Amino acid sequence: MTINVVNVQNTEMGCILATKDTGTVYYFSMATSFTKAALGAEGVGSDVTMIIGNGYTKGHAELTLDLVNNAEKIKRLFERIYT
Repeated sequence: MTINVVNVQNTEMGCILATKDTGTVYYFSMATSFTKAALGAEGVGSDVTMIIGNGYTKGHAELTLDLVNNAEKIKRLFERIYT
Protein backbone atom coordinates (compact mmCIF):
# COMPACT_ATOMS: atom_id res chain seq x y z
CA MET A 1 0.00 0.00 0.00
CA THR A 2 1.19 3.46 -0.89
CA ILE A 3 -0.48 6.52 0.64
CA ASN A 4 -0.14 9.85 -1.14
CA VAL A 5 -1.05 12.90 0.92
CA VAL A 6 1.44 15.41 -0.50
CA ASN A 7 0.04 18.69 -1.74
CA VAL A 8 2.22 19.03 -4.84
CA GLN A 9 1.59 18.06 -8.45
CA ASN A 10 3.07 15.17 -10.44
CA THR A 11 3.50 12.60 -7.66
CA GLU A 12 1.04 10.11 -9.14
CA MET A 13 3.54 8.00 -11.08
CA GLY A 14 6.00 7.80 -8.20
CA CYS A 15 3.28 6.22 -6.08
CA ILE A 16 2.24 3.82 -8.81
CA LEU A 17 5.81 2.70 -9.49
CA ALA A 18 6.50 2.25 -5.77
CA THR A 19 3.49 -0.05 -5.36
CA LYS A 20 3.74 -3.75 -6.17
CA ASP A 21 1.34 -5.31 -8.63
CA THR A 22 -2.08 -5.92 -7.10
CA GLY A 23 -1.19 -3.40 -4.38
CA THR A 24 -3.19 -0.31 -3.47
CA VAL A 25 -2.46 3.38 -3.95
CA TYR A 26 -4.49 5.72 -1.75
CA TYR A 27 -4.62 9.28 -3.07
CA PHE A 28 -5.68 11.92 -0.59
CA SER A 29 -4.65 15.26 -2.02
CA MET A 30 -6.30 18.02 -4.00
CA ALA A 31 -3.14 18.16 -6.17
CA THR A 32 -3.68 14.64 -7.53
CA SER A 33 -4.51 14.34 -11.22
CA PHE A 34 -6.63 11.23 -11.50
CA THR A 35 -6.26 11.32 -15.27
CA LYS A 36 -2.46 11.16 -14.90
CA ALA A 37 -2.78 8.37 -12.36
CA ALA A 38 -5.13 6.23 -14.44
CA LEU A 39 -3.38 6.74 -17.76
CA GLY A 40 0.05 6.44 -16.16
CA ALA A 41 -0.75 3.12 -14.50
CA GLU A 42 -2.08 1.80 -17.78
CA GLY A 43 0.93 3.13 -19.67
CA VAL A 44 3.44 1.26 -17.51
CA GLY A 45 1.26 -1.84 -17.17
CA SER A 46 0.80 -1.51 -13.42
CA ASP A 47 -2.07 -3.52 -11.93
CA VAL A 48 -2.82 -1.46 -8.82
CA THR A 49 -6.04 -0.50 -7.13
CA MET A 50 -6.39 3.26 -6.76
CA ILE A 51 -8.55 4.73 -4.01
CA ILE A 52 -9.53 8.38 -3.75
CA GLY A 53 -10.02 9.83 -0.28
CA ASN A 54 -12.82 12.33 0.06
CA GLY A 55 -12.11 13.61 3.56
CA TYR A 56 -15.19 12.34 5.34
CA THR A 57 -15.56 9.27 7.52
CA LYS A 58 -18.48 8.61 9.85
CA GLY A 59 -17.41 9.01 13.45
CA HIS A 60 -14.17 10.77 12.55
CA ALA A 61 -14.47 13.40 15.27
CA GLU A 62 -15.08 10.87 18.03
CA LEU A 63 -12.24 8.67 16.77
CA THR A 64 -9.84 11.61 16.72
CA LEU A 65 -10.75 12.81 20.21
CA ASP A 66 -10.49 9.27 21.56
CA LEU A 67 -7.06 8.87 19.97
CA VAL A 68 -5.78 12.18 21.35
CA ASN A 69 -7.13 11.47 24.82
CA ASN A 70 -5.96 7.87 25.07
CA ALA A 71 -2.62 7.78 23.22
CA GLU A 72 -0.26 9.29 25.78
CA LYS A 73 2.46 10.39 23.32
CA ILE A 74 -0.04 12.07 21.02
CA LYS A 75 -1.78 13.72 23.98
CA ARG A 76 1.53 15.13 25.27
CA LEU A 77 2.40 16.40 21.80
CA PHE A 78 -0.92 18.22 21.46
CA GLU A 79 -0.61 19.65 24.98
CA ARG A 80 2.90 20.90 24.24
CA ILE A 81 1.86 22.54 20.95
CA TYR A 82 -1.53 23.95 21.89
CA THR A 83 -1.27 24.94 25.56
